[in-house]
Amino acid sequence: MIRPRHINLYIIFMLMAAMLASCTYKQKFERKGWNEGDGLTFPRRNLMVEDLLATHKLVGLKFNNIVGMLHYPDRFSRDSLSFHYEIIRKMSGIDTLYTKNLVFTMTKDSVITAVKVTERDYKEEKENKK
Repeated sequence: MIRPRHINLYIIFMLMAAMLASCTYKQKFERKGWNEGDGLTFPRRNLMVEDLLATHKLVGLKFNNIVGMLHYPDRFSRDSLSFHYEIIRKMSGIDTLYTKNLVFTMTKDSVITAVKVTERDYKEEKENKK
């Protein structure tokens, strides 16, 4: 037979577990951890991007400063005035379902003028076209 006190402890434990599970875990930005991964996925970037944006003044830095901090970008734009680091890419076979990127825009002199996080849900876009 379960005692009332044990039931209360069980309920408290379950509530705390639910609260912890609902919170997204964040990490402080660190250069080494930013680039950890298999070359296609970087699992710690999503945990660090918020801290990176909050604690580092990125606008005004030069491209070389960003590379020194984050390593070489994953992609460049056609005009080479913007580049991005992939935060998340969800795939289904060869189809991309979702992307989240950290996008930098710079001048011709390589000075960063804007930084933003972009997200695109390809699955949702495909469903909306139907």
